Amino acid sequence: MSISNQENTSAETEQSDRREGGSPLASVSRGAGLFLLGKGADNLLRFGINVLLTRGLGQGLFGVYSYGYVLLAIFQTITNLGTDTSILKFLPQHSGQRAKQNQMLGLALLTSLVGGLAIGGLLFFSAPFINRMTLQNSLLTDVLRILAFVIPFTTLSNILQTVFKALELPEYQVLLMNIVTPLSQLLFIVVPLALGYALVGVVAASVAAGIVVFIATVSLFVSKTSFQPTTRISRTEAVEFYNYSLPLTLTQAGAILANRIDLLMVGILISEGSAVGLYKTALVVGGMLVLPLSAFNQIFPPVASRLYTNGSMTELQSLYQQLTRWIFTVALFLALGAIIYAKEILLIFGEGYTDGSAILILFTVGQLANAAVGPSGFLLMMTDHQYLSLVNRWGIGILNVICNYVFIHQFGILGAALATACVLALINFVRVAEVWYTERLFPYSVQFLKPIFAGLGAGLLMYGLRTVSSGYTLLIVGGAFGFLAFGGLLLATGIEDEDREFFFVCLSYVKNL
Repeated sequence: MSISNQENTSAETEQSDRREGGSPLASVSRGAGLFLLGKGADNLLRFGINVLLTRGLGQGLFGVYSYGYVLLAIFQTITNLGTDTSILKFLPQHSGQRAKQNQMLGLALLTSLVGGLAIGGLLFFSAPFINRMTLQNSLLTDVLRILAFVIPFTTLSNILQTVFKALELPEYQVLLMNIVTPLSQLLFIVVPLALGYALVGVVAASVAAGIVVFIATVSLFVSKTSFQPTTRISRTEAVEFYNYSLPLTLTQAGAILANRIDLLMVGILISEGSAVGLYKTALVVGGMLVLPLSAFNQIFPPVASRLYTNGSMTELQSLYQQLTRWIFTVALFLALGAIIYAKEILLIFGEGYTDGSAILILFTVGQLANAAVGPSGFLLMMTDHQYLSLVNRWGIGILNVICNYVFIHQFGILGAALATACVLALINFVRVAEVWYTERLFPYSVQFLKPIFAGLGAGLLMYGLRTVSSGYTLLIVGGAFGFLAFGGLLLATGIEDEDREFFFVCLSYVKNL
């Protein structure tokens, strides 16, 4: 073994010992705390990107840009055939079996490469047809053809970044996903905007940023791990791998129907770039409520897989309840701000975007329901119920298509937000029932009432401040006083032992960065 590989193996072993020596709660808390810091920076960078684009491109061109990226996300759903989620299961499951891990990783990378090239080619050649069926704007064809080139790079980047997540080493994934990716995109798109280039130049710059992220990801993967991916794998192992990953591909495709079909159908049924731009802006802001759920989901899947494999169901139940309460607590305060100060937030993007305040409120309600059930979706997948997840996604996805079609015809652009909010709430509470039925795990306890009480008090204060202030001043002052009230009421209701553990784990981990 080379000196470089010996160093990588040593570092990897030390990190593994550190994980296994702590509790599952400490492992998840460490990952969530780091992710919150990273995602906070990510949100600020992406918020700046969207402000630049909305003001630099205008509502119409921003709509075409956003629609192109929605279509890119849809095409990318099937590029890796679910192998990213498979990595989260199989790498922890085969801990200590490096040969088996190398085989699983090699198969995931090969699948992603072939899939990325095939789907990229499909998007390139089908771009004119997609444009005729949706926005009917020639610029969309150019946008899609440029974006097709980045698909293989982003697909492989996703797999390599997921390896860090599977190893419970979130610092590297956070660095790549939440710092390098948005910062590269911001720096690259500033140039064409400053030089006066419009949509095509901005999209080309975004693709160049994606390639830079791929290079950075490969470099970090090689320097920080000792994996040597191989495609020498037996038929039995390949069947085991694809038996898990292929249903997840369909599950992820169903997720597109459940989570992105609204914007797609706005483009198809309304066919206006300005409408897409307005709707997308509201989604960007409402999507910030996913932050706490995404944070804990960074490390929860491999931890849940390990606990389930070891039969530690009592520990898994406790972790499930604690994480759900924390996720809901953070999301509730963000939701209060988005609902009460919807117009003030959207004003940041420009005067014309305040018309989307009702869309933002509806989407916020749907995302709050998403946060209220915690990591239930991942828990189903990590407890070998991937086929149930598949049924969930497609059932709700089809319902979302139907509801969007009916509601958009009935209520216009507002109908899309109403349909998606209702469907999002439904699927998440269905998941809670399924987790209880299949594994007898339940996410709620009496402590769940504490954030609800704090939210009621803070919400009343934030709403009352509307009578004495407005605009950006209201947003800043109301947000600050609301945060203090929310935190104060939480403290008044009492702090649990696991809350202290979470706080001190995150604090100590940040100090060691």
